[in-house]
Amino acid sequence: MNYSAASISNLALGRLGARGQITDINEDSPNAVKVLAVWDHVFQELLSERDWKFAKTRSQLQLSPVVPLYTFKYAWALPSDFLRFVRPQKLPPDRNYYYWGWGPEGSGWYHRNDPPFWPSDSPYKIETLTAGWVSPLSNPPVPYPGPFPSGPYALTNYGGWYGSAMITYIRLISDYTQLMPGFVNCLAWCLAAELAVGVTEDKVKFQQAEQMYRDSLNSAEAQNECMDFSEDESGSTSWESAGR
Repeated sequence: MNYSAASISNLALGRLGARGQITDINEDSPNAVKVLAVWDHVFQELLSERDWKFAKTRSQLQLSPVVPLYTFKYAWALPSDFLRFVRPQKLPPDRNYYYWGWGPEGSGWYHRNDPPFWPSDSPYKIETLTAGWVSPLSNPPVPYPGPFPSGPYALTNYGGWYGSAMITYIRLISDYTQLMPGFVNCLAWCLAAELAVGVTEDKVKFQQAEQMYRDSLNSAEAQNECMDFSEDESGSTSWESAGR
């Protein structure tokens, strides 16, 4: 779908009964200024709300040559578009597809095909490391001037013996045409709730938009799950064996 920040913002403003439309959230109009002030916050919050299939991806990590100061032995640089790891599965699992392990939200069931961090038996922790962090390999420790910038790293005791560490994570989307309709509906209601008081000065509209946002998450979640195929679902993927 040909979604844009402006079209989604106009959808939200229309639900509030706001007059006029915007052509660009960077334009110098009262409503565009209000939208721009909250857009990044609302968009990233909603992306982090669920394991959206269009935002889920896998990536190999690059091992930093610097040893963390304590607790963990290795640091793997996380991608620049990283928002969070996928969540563990908390429902009763089928042991053929899930394993019990450690993840970003503590111990839980994880899907074997989508581990948040691989190798799956390696405990890890996300920390933001700043430029100039020291290397304890020298005595005394000195700042390390290497190519690894400040940012989030996955600290772990896995040093790459079986290959690069890999992650499944939710990424920050920059191409809005990748968004699915259910997500856009949620985003418009979430944005409407955030803008309600500033645009309309009506707390009732805020409460209504907030409730509609929560309700829209259910339908969006159902749409999101339809993008996966599960082998244990009833029915058959074969047209012939289904008797048609």
